[in-house]
Amino acid sequence: MEIGKSSLAGGFFGVGAASAAVKLGNLGSVNSADGTSAPTAADKAKAKAEAAKAAQQAQLDQIREKGLYAWAQEQKFEKLKEKVRAEVMAAHPGADPASLEDEIARRIKEAMQEALRQESEQAAKTGQPARAMVIDIKV
Repeated sequence: MEIGKSSLAGGFFGVGAASAAVKLGNLGSVNSADGTSAPTAADKAKAKAEAAKAAQQAQLDQIREKGLYAWAQEQKFEKLKEKVRAEVMAAHPGADPASLEDEIARRIKEAMQEALRQESEQAAKTGQPARAMVIDIKV
């Protein structure tokens, strides 16, 4: 018996397999009960990867535009702002966020002044001249 002429082998190895694949159709999406096409896990993973890549590219563009040092300082400031906002919102749970902006700004200013004071005291102790301010806020 020849493999190519066998009906069993033809179903697996011959033209029958190609025609069977065409009959299966698109396996990329799953039809729900109402007939709409729902995204598969692969589609979701691809979309998530594309979104992450776009976010990373946007971040790199910001770094190129502002410079690494300025971008890092801005990131530290935003972390400080988020931390202070969370503390103020926890202290005043029922208050309107817009009404607490003055309190948030005051606390941020105090934190930055304290960091500057500590930096200048440290420089004075070691006999170094004043230098550019780097705020290192551990969150």
